[in-house]
Amino acid sequence: MQRRLADRQPFAFCYLDLDNLKAYNDYYGFAKADGVIRQTGDLLREVFGQEGLPGDFLGHVAGDDFVFVTSPESVDRICQRAIESFDGIIPLYYDKQDRERGYIETDDRYGEKRKFPIMSVSVVAVLSDGLTPDHAELARRAADMKKRAKAIQGSVYLRSDRELAMSRTAAG
Repeated sequence: MQRRLADRQPFAFCYLDLDNLKAYNDYYGFAKADGVIRQTGDLLREVFGQEGLPGDFLGHVAGDDFVFVTSPESVDRICQRAIESFDGIIPLYYDKQDRERGYIETDDRYGEKRKFPIMSVSVVAVLSDGLTPDHAELARRAADMKKRAKAIQGSVYLRSDRELAMSRTAAG
């Protein structure tokens, strides 16, 4: 990002977060939750191998958070393919009865029993036109967008310059 900012190159800074991983971890255990994180990384590497460009960056921040940097021309394809790939594989990480029901029931962070839907992903893309002052500003904008994305049920993709959402529930 620093290089692209210094060169005033337009780019997309993206953040991908798994929704409901904590509930999944509490219900199925650490080993299965860790498998979901590893699978997500593998899926993202595959998407970048097919849709990305030389110079793109993909990173695992920690836990269930991933970041990537790509071109404005590639960002929609990469984000949409990431959602499609994740949504295609994630039901297989659930027992048949949970998959059919569409949720698991476990305690939330306040100790209240709650229904958590099948995991989804929230993906946000902040586009830099080459004039963005620094990476801290991009990170702040991405964090604000992530809050909005996580409030939408199902997998969702928000892009800063269009504020359009592509979600699993809206897309079918």
